[in-house]
Amino acid sequence: MSYAHKNSKLVNDFLDRLTDVLTPSRLYDYSLWKDSALVVGENWNSQILEARETCDIGLLLISPAFLSSKFICKAELPHFVGSARAHSFPVMLWPVDFVRHDLRGLELLQIFRYQGPQFSEPRSYGECKSSRSREAFVLEAFRAIETSISNKRDQNSKPTIRGKTEQEQQVPTSPTDRSSL
Repeated sequence: MSYAHKNSKLVNDFLDRLTDVLTPSRLYDYSLWKDSALVVGENWNSQILEARETCDIGLLLISPAFLSSKFICKAELPHFVGSARAHSFPVMLWPVDFVRHDLRGLELLQIFRYQGPQFSEPRSYGECKSSRSREAFVLEAFRAIETSISNKRDQNSKPTIRGKTEQEQQVPTSPTDRSSL
């Protein structure tokens, strides 16, 4: 997952809610990796790059602070945008100006924003002020993440994401399929 540390409070709120809906998934057993898992004294840069290389899908939490981070723009974002891009799921954490901000290639991707019935236009997570609208944002994001992973799996002849069979989806079993974000 890629995010700006300036947004840590909002990121943690989003991830707490997202984890609640990812955990009981019938299709995938999700594993979230965040740089808070870094061990003191170890090479943080290589750990971040290794996590980036081994993830099944990159969760990009976009905000103006995300776009202004030199590390994100040089070390993380190029992996997820461009012609040879890895699978990613960009989420609008906080609004950016699609005309005036340099989106660094993200303008070519569909960025998830929530279109709730109470909103006249799609909203970022940060613009959803009530707990109810944030829960709805996260639930819709979860559905879109699962659709994105399933679509990517169907496109690849040798998928890196292993979905459960129809029989496994119907009969509760211990989760064995992993999808790391």
